[in-house]
Amino acid sequence: MKILLPALCAILFSPGSASAADPAPPPNVILIVSDDQGYTDFGFMGSKVAKTPNLDRMAAESLLFTRGYVMPVCSPTLGCLFTGQLPHVHGITGNDLSEASIEKQHASGKMDRSPLTRQFTGNEVLFPKELAKDGYLSFQTGKLWNATAAEVGFTEGMTDREGRHGGDGLSIGRKTMKPIFDFIDEAGAKKKPFFVWYAPLLPHEPHNPPAEILAPYKTMGLSGKSAKYHAMVEWFDRTCGELDDFLKQRNLTDNTVVIFLVDNGWDAEQGNRGKLSPYEMGIRTPVFIRWPGKVKPLRDETTLASVIDIVPTVLKICGQKPPASLPGLDLLDRDAMTARKTVFVEAFTHDIAQLGAPEKSLVTQVVINGLDKLLIPGPRRPDKDFTSAPEEIALYDLKSDPMEKHNLADERPETVARLKALQAAEWKLPDAE
Repeated sequence: MKILLPALCAILFSPGSASAADPAPPPNVILIVSDDQGYTDFGFMGSKVAKTPNLDRMAAESLLFTRGYVMPVCSPTLGCLFTGQLPHVHGITGNDLSEASIEKQHASGKMDRSPLTRQFTGNEVLFPKELAKDGYLSFQTGKLWNATAAEVGFTEGMTDREGRHGGDGLSIGRKTMKPIFDFIDEAGAKKKPFFVWYAPLLPHEPHNPPAEILAPYKTMGLSGKSAKYHAMVEWFDRTCGELDDFLKQRNLTDNTVVIFLVDNGWDAEQGNRGKLSPYEMGIRTPVFIRWPGKVKPLRDETTLASVIDIVPTVLKICGQKPPASLPGLDLLDRDAMTARKTVFVEAFTHDIAQLGAPEKSLVTQVVINGLDKLLIPGPRRPDKDFTSAPEEIALYDLKSDPMEKHNLADERPETVARLKALQAAEWKLPDAE
């Protein structure tokens, strides 16, 4: 079963709308998705350069997993967020179609994205529609590849036309936060729970931060590109602070669940070489969930979290039973989370070779088992020159070698065999052509 998750159930209830005798209103949920940010580039993750005071505070108030994993490029990751499945299941393995797989072109000469839309929206369960059944209002802003807000089940949204990244939704954060604030007030007036999808094009390129934010970074001895990137990180953090301040103003903090993660990595020194990369700078992210009075703040530096955990977590928060077919876990189920030993990541070509045949685009399979990490080359090589991937089996000890400099595959063949077996059980590939 496949699931779409735009309506990640960010509910908002008007304060004082229920008496003490009434049952507690459903919790509101806001999902914040950073765009192209290295996992190290937060104050709460140890950065001495990135200024993220708002996210630092929010993380300190949350259950924080420092070892979260996503796919190494945005569209497949967003597919996971909407469906609760890995890319080889939900079918969106890349950002675009390859020339060989394009069915037709628009008269304008632009790519016809309708095949991707059909693949994306053809999932058995659309997450926002499931939330709507329980009365949730949902609002999409920012990134939304290959479909409109309505097509994936949002009750409202900013992306209302075909587009690559999200069309009109991309104005959120960079230009204004008002659409979100208006929606929250609207939900409160209607006394409806809500879900907000906040996935701004931040700190994503273009790196054009306001001059007043950029100025201090110019004095730090950073490269020009790095200075602009870190200023974008701070700009993004400020928007998160604006959103959190609005919740406080409306007395909504205690009944609003905030979930945070990054869609894929970024290397501040190497530019976009974090994108499409199966190495840690491309796929690792902090994941935190804040629910005042319900979730005890805790910094967890051991447990593995995955992007596919978001859907079952939000469904349970919103009072639904996740389908048994979903492979992810509830982030709030400590027993299940701490018992997990392995998560999987899939890296594909940027352009999809053939919809419905994920193996034809597969570059690398990744198995993270405790602190062991195995990279298994697929039948394809990267199709963009700004990424890297191993050409042979690679095994790394993330405890002693967090930046993956020393391949231990030849020294630990038994570990390689064990992790390959785990991957084979997760997804048995057809023979490479």
